[in-house]
Amino acid sequence: MKKIWNFFASLWLTITLAILICVDAAWGSLAAMKHPEFYRALDQEILLPWLLKNGTEYLPLTFWMFALIFLVVIFTINTVVCTADKVYAIFRQKRPIQSLYPHIVHIGFLIALLGHLAGSAWGFKSNGNVLFKGEPKPVPHTSGLMVRLDDFEAKPSPSGDLESLKTRITLLREDTGILTDDIEINGPVIYKGIAFYHFDQGETPSGLLLDVSGENVKVSFDSSFTSSDGSIFKLGNIYPDFAMDEQGRPSSRSAEFVNPHIEIISESGITSYLDLTQPGSLVTLNGKTIRFEDFIISPYVVLAINKDPGIGLIIAGSIILVIGMVLLLFFRGERGELVRQKI
Repeated sequence: MKKIWNFFASLWLTITLAILICVDAAWGSLAAMKHPEFYRALDQEILLPWLLKNGTEYLPLTFWMFALIFLVVIFTINTVVCTADKVYAIFRQKRPIQSLYPHIVHIGFLIALLGHLAGSAWGFKSNGNVLFKGEPKPVPHTSGLMVRLDDFEAKPSPSGDLESLKTRITLLREDTGILTDDIEINGPVIYKGIAFYHFDQGETPSGLLLDVSGENVKVSFDSSFTSSDGSIFKLGNIYPDFAMDEQGRPSSRSAEFVNPHIEIISESGITSYLDLTQPGSLVTLNGKTIRFEDFIISPYVVLAINKDPGIGLIIAGSIILVIGMVLLLFFRGERGELVRQKI
Protein backbone atom coordinates (compact mmCIF):
# COMPACT_ATOMS: atom_id res chain seq x y z
CA MET A 1 0.00 0.00 0.00
CA LYS A 2 2.87 2.36 0.87
CA LYS A 3 4.52 1.67 -2.49
CA ILE A 4 1.29 2.59 -4.30
CA TRP A 5 0.97 5.76 -2.22
CA ASN A 6 4.60 6.71 -2.92
CA PHE A 7 4.10 6.02 -6.62
CA PHE A 8 1.17 8.47 -6.81
CA ALA A 9 3.04 10.99 -4.65
CA SER A 10 6.01 11.03 -7.03
CA LEU A 11 7.07 14.35 -8.56
CA TRP A 12 8.36 12.44 -11.58
CA LEU A 13 4.86 11.06 -12.11
CA THR A 14 3.54 14.63 -12.11
CA ILE A 15 6.08 15.72 -14.73
CA THR A 16 5.49 12.64 -16.90
CA LEU A 17 1.71 13.05 -16.79
CA ALA A 18 1.96 16.76 -17.64
CA ILE A 19 4.07 15.95 -20.73
CA LEU A 20 1.75 13.12 -21.84
CA ILE A 21 -1.36 15.27 -21.39
CA CYS A 22 0.17 18.05 -23.50
CA VAL A 23 1.16 15.59 -26.25
CA ASP A 24 -2.26 13.91 -26.25
CA ALA A 25 -4.12 17.25 -26.29
CA ALA A 26 -1.92 18.44 -29.19
CA TRP A 27 -2.76 15.26 -31.11
CA GLY A 28 -6.46 15.85 -30.43
CA SER A 29 -6.20 19.43 -31.69
CA LEU A 30 -4.72 18.21 -34.98
CA ALA A 31 -7.43 15.53 -35.28
CA ALA A 32 -10.16 18.13 -34.65
CA MET A 33 -8.76 20.37 -37.41
CA LYS A 34 -8.58 17.43 -39.83
CA HIS A 35 -12.09 16.10 -39.09
CA PRO A 36 -14.16 19.12 -37.95
CA GLU A 37 -17.46 17.62 -39.13
CA PHE A 38 -17.04 14.68 -36.72
CA TYR A 39 -16.10 16.68 -33.64
CA ARG A 40 -18.72 19.35 -34.33
CA ALA A 41 -21.29 16.97 -32.86
CA LEU A 42 -19.74 17.60 -29.45
CA ASP A 43 -21.13 21.14 -29.53
CA GLN A 44 -24.58 19.62 -29.00
CA GLU A 45 -23.76 16.63 -26.83
CA ILE A 46 -22.57 15.80 -23.31
CA LEU A 47 -19.03 14.39 -23.56
CA LEU A 48 -19.12 11.11 -21.60
CA PRO A 49 -22.54 9.84 -22.83
CA TRP A 50 -21.45 10.73 -26.38
CA LEU A 51 -18.17 8.83 -25.96
CA LEU A 52 -19.92 5.76 -24.54
CA LYS A 53 -22.31 5.77 -27.50
CA ASN A 54 -19.93 6.59 -30.36
CA GLY A 55 -16.42 6.20 -28.96
CA THR A 56 -15.75 2.54 -29.71
CA GLU A 57 -17.36 2.74 -33.15
CA TYR A 58 -15.02 5.56 -34.23
CA LEU A 59 -12.01 4.57 -32.14
CA PRO A 60 -9.34 6.06 -34.46
CA LEU A 61 -10.95 9.48 -33.88
CA THR A 62 -11.79 9.07 -30.20
CA PHE A 63 -8.83 7.12 -28.81
CA TRP A 64 -7.04 10.33 -27.79
CA MET A 65 -10.13 11.34 -25.78
CA PHE A 66 -10.13 8.07 -23.83
CA ALA A 67 -6.38 8.49 -23.28
CA LEU A 68 -6.86 12.08 -22.10
CA ILE A 69 -9.57 11.08 -19.62
CA PHE A 70 -7.33 8.29 -18.26
CA LEU A 71 -4.33 10.63 -17.91
CA VAL A 72 -6.42 13.33 -16.20
CA VAL A 73 -7.80 10.77 -13.73
CA ILE A 74 -4.24 9.64 -12.84
CA PHE A 75 -3.11 13.28 -12.66
CA THR A 76 -6.01 14.04 -10.29
CA ILE A 77 -5.06 11.13 -8.01
CA ASN A 78 -1.45 12.34 -8.13
CA THR A 79 -2.53 15.86 -7.12
CA VAL A 80 -4.74 14.60 -4.27
CA VAL A 81 -2.00 12.35 -2.86
CA CYS A 82 0.73 15.02 -3.16
CA THR A 83 -1.49 17.66 -1.56
CA ALA A 84 -2.51 15.34 1.28
CA ASP A 85 1.15 14.47 1.90
CA LYS A 86 2.27 18.10 2.01
CA VAL A 87 -0.65 19.36 4.10
CA TYR A 88 -0.16 16.55 6.63
CA ALA A 89 3.55 17.39 6.90
CA ILE A 90 2.79 21.10 7.39
CA PHE A 91 0.45 20.43 10.31
CA ARG A 92 2.67 17.73 11.80
CA GLN A 93 5.73 20.01 11.72
CA LYS A 94 3.67 23.05 12.78
CA ARG A 95 4.98 25.09 9.91
CA PRO A 96 3.67 28.65 9.22
CA ILE A 97 0.21 29.04 7.71
CA GLN A 98 1.86 30.55 4.61
CA SER A 99 3.08 27.06 3.74
CA LEU A 100 -0.51 26.12 2.89
CA TYR A 101 -0.89 28.75 0.16
CA PRO A 102 0.32 26.56 -2.75
CA HIS A 103 -2.08 23.84 -1.70
CA ILE A 104 -5.03 26.23 -1.76
CA VAL A 105 -4.29 26.51 -5.48
CA HIS A 106 -4.30 22.70 -5.76
CA ILE A 107 -7.62 22.44 -3.89
CA GLY A 108 -9.20 25.07 -6.17
CA PHE A 109 -7.96 23.12 -9.20
CA LEU A 110 -9.44 19.86 -7.88
CA ILE A 111 -12.84 21.45 -7.14
CA ALA A 112 -12.99 23.01 -10.62
CA LEU A 113 -11.96 19.68 -12.16
CA LEU A 114 -14.76 17.93 -10.26
CA GLY A 115 -17.17 20.50 -11.72
CA HIS A 116 -15.93 19.77 -15.25
CA LEU A 117 -16.41 16.05 -14.60
CA ALA A 118 -20.01 16.62 -13.51
CA GLY A 119 -20.67 18.76 -16.60
CA SER A 120 -19.16 16.08 -18.86
CA ALA A 121 -21.33 13.32 -17.40
CA TRP A 122 -24.73 14.91 -16.76
CA GLY A 123 -26.90 17.81 -17.89
CA PHE A 124 -28.05 18.56 -21.43
CA LYS A 125 -27.44 20.77 -24.46
CA SER A 126 -30.39 22.03 -26.51
CA ASN A 127 -29.94 24.24 -29.57
CA GLY A 128 -32.48 25.80 -31.91
CA ASN A 129 -34.99 26.99 -29.31
CA VAL A 130 -37.02 29.64 -31.21
CA LEU A 131 -38.80 32.22 -29.05
CA PHE A 132 -41.34 34.81 -30.22
CA LYS A 133 -41.93 37.86 -28.10
CA GLY A 134 -44.46 37.27 -25.32
CA GLU A 135 -44.91 33.54 -26.00
CA PRO A 136 -43.65 31.22 -23.20
CA LYS A 137 -41.90 28.05 -24.26
CA PRO A 138 -40.99 25.00 -22.12
CA VAL A 139 -37.35 24.71 -21.10
CA PRO A 140 -36.08 21.34 -22.42
CA HIS A 141 -35.69 18.48 -19.94
CA THR A 142 -36.96 20.67 -17.08
CA SER A 143 -40.46 19.96 -15.87
CA GLY A 144 -42.65 23.01 -15.19
CA LEU A 145 -40.07 25.64 -16.19
CA MET A 146 -40.94 28.04 -19.04
CA VAL A 147 -38.94 30.77 -20.76
CA ARG A 148 -40.48 33.87 -22.37
CA LEU A 149 -38.90 36.46 -24.65
CA ASP A 150 -39.72 39.94 -23.30
CA ASP A 151 -37.57 42.19 -25.47
CA PHE A 152 -34.63 42.16 -27.83
CA GLU A 153 -32.15 44.82 -28.82
CA ALA A 154 -29.10 44.43 -31.08
CA LYS A 155 -26.72 47.19 -32.13
CA PRO A 156 -24.52 46.53 -35.17
CA SER A 157 -21.11 48.10 -35.56
CA PRO A 158 -20.17 50.14 -38.69
CA SER A 159 -18.51 47.03 -40.11
CA GLY A 160 -21.75 45.06 -39.78
CA ASP A 161 -20.69 42.94 -36.81
CA LEU A 162 -22.75 42.77 -33.63
CA GLU A 163 -21.51 45.48 -31.26
CA SER A 164 -23.96 44.99 -28.40
CA LEU A 165 -26.79 42.63 -27.59
CA LYS A 166 -29.52 42.57 -24.97
CA THR A 167 -32.09 39.79 -24.98
CA ARG A 168 -34.44 40.07 -22.02
CA ILE A 169 -36.05 36.81 -20.94
CA THR A 170 -38.31 35.81 -18.06
CA LEU A 171 -38.32 32.36 -16.51
CA LEU A 172 -41.72 31.22 -15.27
CA ARG A 173 -43.03 28.39 -13.16
CA GLU A 174 -46.80 27.85 -13.04
CA ASP A 175 -47.26 31.18 -14.90
CA THR A 176 -45.37 33.04 -12.16
CA GLY A 177 -42.20 34.91 -13.09
CA ILE A 178 -39.23 33.74 -11.01
CA LEU A 179 -36.38 35.51 -12.84
CA THR A 180 -36.06 38.32 -15.39
CA ASP A 181 -32.61 39.07 -16.78
CA ASP A 182 -30.73 40.09 -19.93
CA ILE A 183 -28.62 37.82 -22.11
CA GLU A 184 -25.63 39.73 -23.47
CA ILE A 185 -22.66 38.91 -25.70
CA ASN A 186 -20.71 36.19 -23.83
CA GLY A 187 -23.05 36.82 -20.91
CA PRO A 188 -25.68 34.07 -20.57
CA VAL A 189 -28.49 34.05 -18.04
CA ILE A 190 -27.87 31.22 -15.55
CA TYR A 191 -30.55 29.69 -13.33
CA LYS A 192 -29.88 26.61 -11.19
CA GLY A 193 -27.16 25.39 -13.54
CA ILE A 194 -29.21 26.05 -16.71
CA ALA A 195 -27.52 28.57 -19.02
CA PHE A 196 -29.46 30.51 -21.67
CA TYR A 197 -27.31 31.76 -24.58
CA HIS A 198 -28.37 34.01 -27.45
CA PHE A 199 -27.61 32.15 -30.70
CA ASP A 200 -29.42 34.00 -33.50
CA GLN A 201 -32.23 36.44 -34.26
CA GLY A 202 -34.46 37.58 -37.12
CA GLU A 203 -38.03 38.09 -38.31
CA THR A 204 -40.46 35.54 -39.71
CA PRO A 205 -44.17 35.16 -40.52
CA SER A 206 -45.91 33.88 -37.40
CA GLY A 207 -49.54 34.08 -38.50
CA LEU A 208 -52.08 35.61 -40.89
CA LEU A 209 -54.13 38.76 -41.02
CA LEU A 210 -57.50 37.71 -42.47
CA ASP A 211 -60.71 39.43 -43.48
CA VAL A 212 -63.63 37.21 -42.46
CA SER A 213 -66.75 38.62 -44.14
CA GLY A 214 -65.64 42.19 -43.42
CA GLU A 215 -64.15 41.51 -39.99
CA ASN A 216 -60.36 41.73 -39.47
CA VAL A 217 -58.91 38.72 -37.65
CA LYS A 218 -55.34 38.00 -36.54
CA VAL A 219 -54.53 34.33 -36.15
CA SER A 220 -51.28 32.50 -35.40
CA PHE A 221 -50.27 29.43 -37.37
CA ASP A 222 -51.62 26.13 -35.99
CA SER A 223 -54.35 27.94 -34.05
CA SER A 224 -58.05 28.69 -34.50
CA PHE A 225 -60.19 31.80 -34.82
CA THR A 226 -63.85 32.63 -34.34
CA SER A 227 -66.03 34.82 -36.56
CA SER A 228 -68.56 37.33 -35.18
CA ASP A 229 -71.43 34.81 -35.41
CA GLY A 230 -69.51 32.18 -33.42
CA SER A 231 -68.28 30.04 -36.33
CA ILE A 232 -64.92 28.43 -35.51
CA PHE A 233 -62.18 27.86 -38.06
CA LYS A 234 -58.70 26.39 -37.71
CA LEU A 235 -55.49 26.91 -39.64
CA GLY A 236 -54.02 23.57 -40.74
CA ASN A 237 -51.04 22.44 -42.79
CA ILE A 238 -49.07 24.71 -45.10
CA TYR A 239 -48.17 23.34 -48.54
CA PRO A 240 -45.15 25.25 -49.94
CA ASP A 241 -45.73 24.19 -53.56
CA PHE A 242 -49.43 23.34 -53.56
CA ALA A 243 -50.93 20.75 -55.91
CA MET A 244 -54.03 18.56 -56.06
CA ASP A 245 -54.07 15.00 -57.41
CA GLU A 246 -56.94 13.46 -59.40
CA GLN A 247 -58.66 12.35 -56.21
CA GLY A 248 -58.57 15.89 -54.80
CA ARG A 249 -55.88 15.14 -52.25
CA PRO A 250 -53.47 17.98 -51.47
CA SER A 251 -49.70 17.66 -51.71
CA SER A 252 -46.58 19.76 -52.21
CA ARG A 253 -44.57 19.30 -55.39
CA SER A 254 -41.42 20.62 -53.71
CA ALA A 255 -40.16 22.22 -50.51
CA GLU A 256 -39.80 25.60 -52.22
CA PHE A 257 -42.34 28.33 -51.36
CA VAL A 258 -43.41 28.94 -54.96
CA ASN A 259 -47.14 28.28 -54.60
CA PRO A 260 -47.93 28.26 -50.86
CA HIS A 261 -51.44 27.37 -49.67
CA ILE A 262 -52.74 26.82 -46.15
CA GLU A 263 -55.60 24.64 -44.94
CA ILE A 264 -58.57 26.36 -43.35
CA ILE A 265 -60.76 23.84 -41.56
CA SER A 266 -64.32 24.55 -40.41
CA GLU A 267 -65.80 23.25 -37.18
CA SER A 268 -67.66 20.61 -39.18
CA GLY A 269 -64.41 19.36 -40.75
CA ILE A 270 -64.78 20.92 -44.22
CA THR A 271 -61.39 22.06 -45.59
CA SER A 272 -60.51 24.80 -48.07
CA TYR A 273 -57.08 25.87 -49.27
CA LEU A 274 -56.20 29.57 -49.11
CA ASP A 275 -53.64 30.89 -51.56
CA LEU A 276 -50.83 32.79 -49.78
CA THR A 277 -48.89 33.92 -52.85
CA GLN A 278 -50.39 37.41 -52.71
CA PRO A 279 -52.90 39.44 -50.65
CA GLY A 280 -56.49 39.41 -51.84
CA SER A 281 -56.91 35.70 -52.47
CA LEU A 282 -60.00 34.23 -50.82
CA VAL A 283 -62.04 31.13 -50.10
CA THR A 284 -65.66 30.65 -49.09
CA LEU A 285 -66.29 28.26 -46.21
CA ASN A 286 -69.54 27.69 -44.27
CA GLY A 287 -71.03 30.80 -45.82
CA LYS A 288 -68.05 32.97 -44.79
CA THR A 289 -65.71 34.69 -47.20
CA ILE A 290 -62.17 34.46 -45.84
CA ARG A 291 -59.65 36.71 -47.56
CA PHE A 292 -55.90 36.77 -47.07
CA GLU A 293 -54.76 40.31 -46.21
CA ASP A 294 -51.14 39.91 -45.08
CA PHE A 295 -48.70 37.97 -42.96
CA ILE A 296 -48.12 38.78 -39.31
CA ILE A 297 -44.36 39.37 -39.07
CA SER A 298 -42.84 38.73 -35.64
CA PRO A 299 -39.28 39.11 -34.38
CA TYR A 300 -37.71 36.02 -32.90
CA VAL A 301 -34.54 34.92 -31.17
CA VAL A 302 -32.90 31.51 -31.13
CA LEU A 303 -31.53 30.35 -27.80
CA ALA A 304 -29.08 27.62 -26.93
CA ILE A 305 -30.14 26.20 -23.56
CA ASN A 306 -27.57 24.11 -21.73
CA LYS A 307 -27.52 22.61 -18.27
CA ASP A 308 -24.15 22.10 -16.63
CA PRO A 309 -24.60 20.67 -13.11
CA GLY A 310 -20.94 21.36 -12.38
CA ILE A 311 -20.96 25.09 -13.11
CA GLY A 312 -21.17 26.00 -9.42
CA LEU A 313 -18.14 23.85 -8.61
CA ILE A 314 -16.22 25.32 -11.54
CA ILE A 315 -16.91 28.87 -10.34
CA ALA A 316 -16.10 28.02 -6.71
CA GLY A 317 -12.92 26.17 -7.67
CA SER A 318 -11.78 29.01 -9.91
CA ILE A 319 -12.33 31.55 -7.13
CA ILE A 320 -10.38 29.41 -4.62
CA LEU A 321 -7.59 28.94 -7.16
CA VAL A 322 -7.31 32.70 -7.77
CA ILE A 323 -7.32 33.39 -4.01
CA GLY A 324 -4.55 30.83 -3.58
CA MET A 325 -2.49 32.42 -6.36
CA VAL A 326 -2.90 35.90 -4.84
CA LEU A 327 -1.85 34.62 -1.41
CA LEU A 328 1.06 32.71 -2.94
CA LEU A 329 2.41 35.64 -4.99
CA PHE A 330 1.79 38.56 -2.63
CA PHE A 331 1.46 37.36 0.97
CA ARG A 332 3.87 34.48 1.46
CA GLY A 333 6.25 36.21 3.78
CA GLU A 334 9.82 36.29 2.51
CA ARG A 335 8.69 34.62 -0.70
CA GLY A 336 6.25 37.41 -1.52
CA GLU A 337 8.58 38.62 -4.27
CA LEU A 338 5.92 40.65 -6.10
CA VAL A 339 5.23 42.77 -3.00
CA ARG A 340 8.81 43.91 -2.59
CA GLN A 341 9.84 44.10 -6.22
CA LYS A 342 11.10 47.58 -7.09
CA ILE A 343 10.32 49.06 -10.45
